[in-house]
Amino acid sequence: MSLIKEFYSDSAGLRIRLHCPKCDEPIDNEVEDASFDWTNDRMSDGIDSAESTIACLNCSEEYEVQVVAKPGEKEVKIAKHPDVTISYHDDTFDGDVDALFDDYVPYDAFEVYQHSRDEIELIDLSPASLLPVKQPLLRMLYIQHVVMLEAYLSDRLINIILDDNEKLIALVGAIPQLRDSTPKLIDIAKDPEYVKKNAKAYLHEFSFHRFGEAAKLYRAVLKVNIFADDANAKEMDDITVKRHHLVHRNGRDNEGNVVSVNPLNVLRVRALADEMVERIETAYEEYRLELATKRSGKRPWRKR
Repeated sequence: MSLIKEFYSDSAGLRIRLHCPKCDEPIDNEVEDASFDWTNDRMSDGIDSAESTIACLNCSEEYEVQVVAKPGEKEVKIAKHPDVTISYHDDTFDGDVDALFDDYVPYDAFEVYQHSRDEIELIDLSPASLLPVKQPLLRMLYIQHVVMLEAYLSDRLINIILDDNEKLIALVGAIPQLRDSTPKLIDIAKDPEYVKKNAKAYLHEFSFHRFGEAAKLYRAVLKVNIFADDANAKEMDDITVKRHHLVHRNGRDNEGNVVSVNPLNVLRVRALADEMVERIETAYEEYRLELATKRSGKRPWRKR
């Protein structure tokens, strides 16, 4: 079962996830659910609501949560914090947790990766199912796994450096183009966010499928090796080359030979991407715990 499915299916009420408005730590909790009553003659009479109180386990701040079941939709709001993004599954029209993929909107780098991976995993890779569109579909799936990994690598790094000046400095120090640049003092004086904005712009333009170069950035910022070993790094380099042939040469190498993709290739790139993401997320979780300790002076809550 995927992390997203497990998160929602383990619930008797309504499971919600958000980031604490006070300390930005993730809050996973269950609140009282509300259900629209379709038996009433008037739609307005069927509207139901439920109120619950939740607390951040890191800073102990409490929040009032309201669930409102309307005809055709369900809303979840945090009192006094209407702009806070809340993840939950609107089960108004279904009783199957698998249907959450229809409306689930992730907002964290790992959640985006996991959500995209779960969607693509629903595609049947058995030989019989691929006969009508075998090569085009397999190429698309192969490329998509690389694209998903690139997006994750970019978003996770950007999230970190925008929130932590020490990590921003570590990133800038690892990139000669940023470290050795000579901006005008007046430009820095006009914009206190000058360095942060330029670092973010650089990461947006950076080709994260150059995994060897991406590894240097992650070593500098999270002190993690994104590769399990040298063989893994070499295999990811080969994947980059194959991706280039599929994207830019319509599935042919430099000599014009056809570059084919089979189901095992797709499963292998998926496994390598998952392994890389898991390594980074482990390091990221440790980093978040250390950061919470530094900022609050309290022992941070460790998600189990």
